[in-house]
Amino acid sequence: MRKNGMKVTQVMVLTTLAWALSGGAKCSAAPAEATQDGEPCRIIINYDEFNLFRYQTRWLAAHLGRDPEPQEIASLLEQIVDEHAKAKVDRLVQCVFSLPWGVSPPGFKSFPRAPQRGWFAAVPGVAGFEDAGNDLVEFVLDRSHQNGMQFLAGVRMNDRHPNAEKQPFFVEHPQWHLGKDFGGALDYKYEGVRDAMLTFMQEVLERYDVDGIELDWMRHCRVFKEEEAEQHAPLLNDFIEKLRGLLDAAARRRGRDRLLLGVRVPQTIQECQFLGFDLESWAQNGVDYICPADFHFMDFNIQVEDFVEKIQGTDCQLFPSIYGTLSQEGSSRRGLTHEQFRAAAHNYYAFGAQGVSPYNFYTQFMILPGNEFLQAPPGLMLGKWPRALGYLTALRDPETVARGDKHYLYYPLHIDKSSTGARKHQVIKLPRSGGQAEGATRLRMAEDLTSSRRVGKLKFKVAGMQEEDRLEIRLNGKLLPDEAIGRKFVEEGQTKKIGREIPPFYLYETPISTPPAVYGDNELALRLVDSAGSEDLEAQEFEIVVTRAHPLKKAK
Repeated sequence: MRKNGMKVTQVMVLTTLAWALSGGAKCSAAPAEATQDGEPCRIIINYDEFNLFRYQTRWLAAHLGRDPEPQEIASLLEQIVDEHAKAKVDRLVQCVFSLPWGVSPPGFKSFPRAPQRGWFAAVPGVAGFEDAGNDLVEFVLDRSHQNGMQFLAGVRMNDRHPNAEKQPFFVEHPQWHLGKDFGGALDYKYEGVRDAMLTFMQEVLERYDVDGIELDWMRHCRVFKEEEAEQHAPLLNDFIEKLRGLLDAAARRRGRDRLLLGVRVPQTIQECQFLGFDLESWAQNGVDYICPADFHFMDFNIQVEDFVEKIQGTDCQLFPSIYGTLSQEGSSRRGLTHEQFRAAAHNYYAFGAQGVSPYNFYTQFMILPGNEFLQAPPGLMLGKWPRALGYLTALRDPETVARGDKHYLYYPLHIDKSSTGARKHQVIKLPRSGGQAEGATRLRMAEDLTSSRRVGKLKFKVAGMQEEDRLEIRLNGKLLPDEAIGRKFVEEGQTKKIGREIPPFYLYETPISTPPAVYGDNELALRLVDSAGSEDLEAQEFEIVVTRAHPLKKAK
C-alpha cells in the first residue's frame, strides 16, 4: 500500500522525461477513454514481474544520473498504466509469483520472498519505492481500476529459470521435485505442491482487490513426469475446480458477480494433452479464457478451431498470444510491423478467437545497440515506447483487421525442441543424396485471393543452393509455373543483426492467388529436380504478403 502522507509530485524533470518517453506529440496510441464498458474484451496483456516497467525505469535513471526517487517511480508507473489504458487494453495481467525469484509482493506467508528480491534489485528505484511503504502490485492495480482496466494477478505455475532450485520451498521439500532433467521444477502429482499453490492464490485474493487470476502454465510447461502426465490430468482438473471455488468465494465477499480465471497453455491441443492439461474439463469447471501460446515466439499457424471445439458449449473464450519476437535463432531481435501483427490477429479472429493476448510486449519498446535486447546497457534508450501500444489498439476490431494489408510469417520457432518437448523448427531440408529431395510445410492464412482487389505474394529463402539447381514448387498440389517465379542470389547471406543467421541463399518470390491458395491451411511442397551441387539445401523463413491491389498500377 502507499505510505500514509506520501504525495505523488510531478517535478519538472520528470514531466519532461515522461513527455519524451511518450514520444512527445507523435504518440499513436488512441486517445480514447480508458474504459471499454459496453465493448467486448479484445486485448489481455501479460507482463512478468518487472517488464511492465523495467526499461522505462532504466531509461529514466540513465537520464537522471541516479536512481529515481519514490515519487518519481510513482509518477512513471502511473504514466505506464495510463498509456495502456489509452491504447484500449482491456485487462492488464501482472506476474505476482515466480518461484526462482520469490514472489513480487513482500510479506506473504506462503512462498516468502527471496532475500534478493528477485530481479527488482536490478530495476532502478523500485526497491526504494517499496521501502518507502508502497506495494507495487496494489499501486498498479489501483491505477488500472482508475483507468477502467481490469487487473489480474499472474501466477507462473512451474517457473524454472536459474536459481529456482535454490529457493526455500524447493530446498525444504526434496520429495516433491520433478527430477534432475527439470531442475527447479515441482511435481504436481503431490497434493502438497497443489495445496501450496492454492494457499498462495488464496492469500492473493485476501490481500488484493484483483479482478481475477491468470495461470501461466507456459512457465515452464512441465508439471508432471512425461510418462505420467496424461494419467494425472484429473489432478489438475480438481486443482482448477478448487481455484474456481476460491475465486467465487472471494467474489461473494466483495459483492461481485464473478472473478476471472484465465490460463496460458501451449498452442496445440496435442501438446496440452501430452502435458496433462484437460482444457475441455477446465472450461466446464469455470476457466473464463484460454491463451494458446508458444513459449516466447509468434506462431501464425495456431489452429484456433481446435480450441473452439474443446470449449464448445461453455462461456470460455480464446485469446491467442501475440509476441514481438519470432524465433529463438536471431529473428527475435527485430520488431514486428503493423502488417505482421495484423496477419497473426486475423488468423486468430477468423477461426474463432475473441481477441488477442500480448505477452511481454516490452520487446516492441526498445532499440539496443547490436539488437542484444536481453543485455540492456545502463544507457538504454527506449525506441517505440509507448507508440508500439498503438499496434494493439489497431487489433481491437476484427473487421478492420481483415480489411488491412497483412504480412504472414512462418519461421522456425525453436532450434531443437520447445519447453513442451515438441519440435517447432519450420525448415524444409532437401538432401542431395539418399533418395528424392522433397519436403513440405503448412502455411495458414485467412485469405481468399479470388478477388483482383487482393494481391498475394509468397517468399522464402533457400541456402546451400547452386545457380544450376532447380526447385519444383507446388501449392496445395498444384505446380507453380517457373516463369512466374523470381529468384535472387543474396551472396552476403543473413546476419544475426537482421534476423536468423543464414549463409548465402537464394530468395524466391512468386505471386499467388485462389486457386491454388486456399482460405486456411496451405501446403507448400518443394522438390529438388535438378541438382548441381554437393551441399544439402534448407528452405526457411516462409512469408506470404497480402496487399490491396493499386488501381493505377492495375490499369497501367
